[in-house]
Amino acid sequence: MKVFGIKMERRSLLYVLGDAALAVLALALATAIRFELPLFDVSIGRMISDHTGGIALFVLTHVLMLYVAETYDPARDFLRLRQMVRVWAALGVAAVCQMVLYYALPNWQLGRGVVVLANVGFFFAITGWRLTMGLFRPRLSRRRRTLILGDDPSGHVIAKAIRDDPERRDRYELLGFVSAPDWPGRPGPTQAAPEQAAVAAPISADLQVVGKAEDLANLINLAAVDCIIVAIRSGMPPWLTQLLLEKKASGVQIEDLRVVYKDITGKVPIQYLSDTSFIFGPEFAGSNGVGAALQRLADITIATVGLLLSAPIIIVAAWYIKKDSRGPVFYSQVRVGQNEENFTIWKLRTMGVDAEAKSGAVWSQGAGDPRVTPVGRILRRTRIDELPQFWNVLMGQMSMVGPRPERPHFVAQLKQEIPFYSLRFAVKPGVTGWAQVRYRYGASVDDSAEKLCYDLFAIQELSPILYSMIILKTVQTVLLKPGS
Repeated sequence: MKVFGIKMERRSLLYVLGDAALAVLALALATAIRFELPLFDVSIGRMISDHTGGIALFVLTHVLMLYVAETYDPARDFLRLRQMVRVWAALGVAAVCQMVLYYALPNWQLGRGVVVLANVGFFFAITGWRLTMGLFRPRLSRRRRTLILGDDPSGHVIAKAIRDDPERRDRYELLGFVSAPDWPGRPGPTQAAPEQAAVAAPISADLQVVGKAEDLANLINLAAVDCIIVAIRSGMPPWLTQLLLEKKASGVQIEDLRVVYKDITGKVPIQYLSDTSFIFGPEFAGSNGVGAALQRLADITIATVGLLLSAPIIIVAAWYIKKDSRGPVFYSQVRVGQNEENFTIWKLRTMGVDAEAKSGAVWSQGAGDPRVTPVGRILRRTRIDELPQFWNVLMGQMSMVGPRPERPHFVAQLKQEIPFYSLRFAVKPGVTGWAQVRYRYGASVDDSAEKLCYDLFAIQELSPILYSMIILKTVQTVLLKPGS
């Protein structure tokens, strides 16, 4: 399901809503205990009305820290101690943040006694809530009996995506594949992409071809089918289109491979799209209008605060860089920005001087690159080397969120090898982005193609909510997955 346009698993949404409700109830209980009142005499509505800011701060700090700790992942089993430790650690960090924020915002203070009691109560409440969900794991919707129309690699890709996703496994009951019809409008076989080739064989013994498209009407009736996922990459014969329309009118849900795949994975399946998919698809968000203005305002605010807070870190890092190896502290490099215009990006130097003098431009291997200095490895793993890019954001050359800027040499190569690669230049490059928080460090053409799938999703779907999620996921990645 989608919340404010952002895909969110039902179980994750249930966790968020449950945590928020328990936080408010913990405050009500703490108020009753602190002031020796009967619990039922505490009006939650009046409490929220009188202390809106303080209660919002209490709830949001907990929810945000729990999100950063990845406790809203629906696949996590909170019956395991290490998973509950994540929850408890997030609550501890949230409590510290509350002390700082309540001190900075005295008008929002709820009273130290109330806050302490509320945090203790919330600790026990959320522990019981997570354990209960882990024990029962209730199914949140009836499973749809589903056929996949199309048995080529694209059909197997969507089947694998469904079975790899914890929520979709509970939503779809996959019955099998239906062979696509042979007709003059259907293109001949093509070379499968690496991802497709890996799953070209049936993904499990119980999911096989159950019939042909010509038998689809009978299959729907015999198997009581609720849903059909159309995994045909080209057009369909008129008779099949008419059949699908009739079945949709009778209550069978008809879903498109590209939409389902995008919803499950958070990326655009470029191997299944045509030019018209982008021409008639969503507008490229953040490229103009009010959305661009709001994004620019957020960029300036975050970059200004980021530069001020990171200045001491940059100074200390600069001292170690000079001590570790000869050469300048800062490193500049030409990158390709919005509308394919070149600009100079700034970083803290992590390699020796003239590291590319012999080999020329080559793919970086991240912190494990042999050209990286000892101090540089630390800077890359902690991403401290990226801090000077706040300056690029202030200059308007970059955004906080967008596709990572690439070098002209590689852009020329990737435009030749990856379809739709030029579309990433419709928006400003970013310090961080959807691809950075969802995919590993890219060091090849195949990695760049996979990251483009994520970048195009964000370019089309970017909103204030997704922008904020990417920033939070970046903090989460830096804290929990250094060097990834």
